[in-house]
Amino acid sequence: MRRQPGNQFYKTVVVVWITLSVASVVLAAITWWQLASRLATARQGVAIRQELDEVFKLLLDTETSERGYVITGDKKFLDPLNEGETNLPARFDHLMELTHDNPSLLKGVTDLRVQAGVFVNSLNEVIKTRDRGFDKAAQMIATGDSRKNMDQIRQQIAELGRMRSDLVSDDGATARSQLLRASLTSLVAGVLGVGAGLLAFWLSRLTIIHQQRERELVEAKLQAEHSNQEKTVFLANMSHEIRTPMNAILGFSEVLQGELREPRHRQYLQFIRTSANSLLLLINDILDMSKIEAGVMELHPEPTDPREICDFIRTLFSEPAAKKSLKLECHVAEDLPRALLIDRVRLRQILVNLVGNAVKFTDQGGIEVRVLWEKEEAGSHVTLVIEIQDTGVGIPRDKLDAIFKPFVQAGAHRDKEKQGTGLGLAIVKRLTETMGGTVTVASVQGQGSAFHLRFARVPISMRLPTSGKPQLNGDVNFNELRPATLLVVDDNDTNCQLVAGIFAGTHHRLVFGSSGQEAVTQARETKPDVVLLDVRMPGMSGREALTEIRRTAGLELLPVIAVTASSLTDEENSLKERFSGYVRKPFSKRELFDELAEFLPRHIDTGFPPGDGAKKKADPEVSLGAGGPASEELLRQLRQLLIEPWPSIRDSVAVNESKHFAQGLEGLGQRWRCPPLVQYAQTLLRDAENYAVTDLEKHLGEFAALVEQLDRKAAA
Repeated sequence: MRRQPGNQFYKTVVVVWITLSVASVVLAAITWWQLASRLATARQGVAIRQELDEVFKLLLDTETSERGYVITGDKKFLDPLNEGETNLPARFDHLMELTHDNPSLLKGVTDLRVQAGVFVNSLNEVIKTRDRGFDKAAQMIATGDSRKNMDQIRQQIAELGRMRSDLVSDDGATARSQLLRASLTSLVAGVLGVGAGLLAFWLSRLTIIHQQRERELVEAKLQAEHSNQEKTVFLANMSHEIRTPMNAILGFSEVLQGELREPRHRQYLQFIRTSANSLLLLINDILDMSKIEAGVMELHPEPTDPREICDFIRTLFSEPAAKKSLKLECHVAEDLPRALLIDRVRLRQILVNLVGNAVKFTDQGGIEVRVLWEKEEAGSHVTLVIEIQDTGVGIPRDKLDAIFKPFVQAGAHRDKEKQGTGLGLAIVKRLTETMGGTVTVASVQGQGSAFHLRFARVPISMRLPTSGKPQLNGDVNFNELRPATLLVVDDNDTNCQLVAGIFAGTHHRLVFGSSGQEAVTQARETKPDVVLLDVRMPGMSGREALTEIRRTAGLELLPVIAVTASSLTDEENSLKERFSGYVRKPFSKRELFDELAEFLPRHIDTGFPPGDGAKKKADPEVSLGAGGPASEELLRQLRQLLIEPWPSIRDSVAVNESKHFAQGLEGLGQRWRCPPLVQYAQTLLRDAENYAVTDLEKHLGEFAALVEQLDRKAAA
C-alpha cells in the first residue's frame, strides 16, 4: 500500500508547484514585454531612417530648384523650393518626436534642423540676388557656401543614419535573443503547467484516498464509541437490576441480624451477607473497569492522611489475616506529611485490592505494607511510595506483565483464583495510572511478591484531613429523629417491605406508594415530612413525580430523597442537583439514617420539665456544670474521646468532623440521660451547621472542661 504523504509534505509540494508556475508565467510575461519593446524600438529606427531620407530629398529639391531659377529666371523652378519650406518643419517635428527618448539622436536632429534652416535661408538670399541680376547671383554661387552647407547636411544625415543603424542592429540582436528566451520560457512554463496539473491530479487522488480512509477511521471510531457507550449503558442497567434485589438481600439481612438468637441462624445470615457483599464487590469491579476504559473515571482529591489509610487496612484485614495466622504489619514513615491532596477513596481501593490479594494468596508468614515518601524540589509536593510485600505463592515470571490485564490470572494457585474475577490488578494498574502514578511488581514463585506504587508530585495540603472513620454512635436508632410522616414510593414491593421492616417499632409513620402518580397524590393528601422516591418506575418516573410535587402549593420545599440503583456518574450528579437528598441501593440503616438526619431534627428527651428544657435549649451558653452526676460508663467513653478523636478535631476545626463528633456526643447524652452533654452537643451541632467557625473553635475547646466537671460531680 502506498504510504500517504503527511500534511506538511502535501503543503510543501503544493507551494512549490504554485511558485514555479507563477514564476514561469511572470518570466514569460517579462520576456514578451521586453521583446515587444525591442520590436517597437526597431520600428522607431526604421521610421527615423525614412524621415531622414525625406528631409534629405526635400533639401536636394530645394537646391535644384534654386539653381534652375538662377539659370533660367523662370519662377516655375521655385515650386520645389516653396514645397520644401512648407514640408520641412513638419518632417523635423516628426523626427524630434521619434527621437525624444534618445538624447543623442535628438541632439543630432536638432543640429540638422538648424543647419537645414541656414541652408534654405542661403538659397533664398541667392534667389533674391537673382532678381537684381544674373551676375550677382552667379558670384554668390561661386563662393561655394551653399555647397559647404549641403556637405554638412549630408554628413549630419549620414551620422544620424549610422546611429539609427546601430540602434536597429542592437535591438534586432537583443530582440532575437529575447525571442529565443521567450520561446524557451513559454516551453518551460508549458512543461511546468502540465507537470503541475499532473502533480495536482496525483495529489488530488491521494487526498481523496486519504479523506476516504480518514472517514472510515472516524466511522470506525464513532462505531467503537457507540459500542462502548452501549456497553456502559448495558452495564449500568445490569447494575441497576442487580442492585435492586441486592438492596433487599442486604437490607433484610441487617434487619434480621438484631432479631435472630440462634447462633446457627446468625451464622447462616452472616454467610448470606458475606456472599451478597462479594457479589456487590464484583459488580463494582466490573463497573469501575468499564468507567476506566471509557475514560469517565473521575478523581476527587481531598486532604488525606496515609496513616488513617493504614489504620483502615489494619481494621479491614486484621481478622482475615488472623484466621490464617498471618502477621499483618503497616509501617508509615514518621516524618511523612499528615495531609496529602489525593483521592482517598481510590487510594483505598488500590490498597484493598493489593492487600486482599496478598492475604488470599499467602498461607504462612505475613504481609507488610510500607508507606514512604521522597521530598521533591518543589517544597509543596512529595513523591508518595507504597510497598506491599507478602510471603505467598508468588507469580510465575512469564505472567508478571499479563496479571495487569483484565480477566487474566497468574495460574499459580488455581483453587484460590476461582474466588476472584481477575479484575483486581487490572483496576489497580488503571487507577494508579489515572492518578498519575506507576505500579511495578517483583515476585519469586513459592517465596512471595512485592508490589511497588509510586505517585509523583502529590501536593501537600494545608488543610487537615477529615477522618473517614465511622461515627461515634455506631448503633442506629431512628427514634433519635423527631417523629415524622415518611412517604415511601417504590414499584418494587420488596423494597417497600424492607423500609417497613427498618422502621418497625419506631415512632415514625410510613405511607407507601407504588408509582409516580401515587407519589404525587399521596404527597398532596398526607403532606409528609420527607419523601423516599424511587427514580426508575414505569409510567410516571421519579423525576416527573418530583416536578409535579414541586408545582403543588405548599410542597415547594418538601424534602424529596432520590432512591436509585443507578451507577452512572452523570445520572448521580443530576439526581443530587434536582432532589433534596440521594440514597443509592443497596443502602444500610446507617446510610438511610444519615440522609434522613439532614432533614429531620433530633428528637431530644432531656428529662427537664417543658418550661425548663425550653429555656435551656434557647440559651446558647450552656452551663457546663448543669445536671446530675454522670455514670461511670459514660465517663469512661468520654475520657476515651479526649484521647481520640477530640484533639485532632479541636486542632483542625473541620466542620463535617465536628458535626459527626457533636452527633455522637448527643447520642451518648441521650442514652445516659446526661442533659449537660446533650446541650453541649447541640451547641456544637448548631455552630457546625451555621459554619460559625469562631464559636465552634471556642466550644470545642470546652470539651475537656466539661468532662472534668462531670468527673468531679460523679466523684462527689
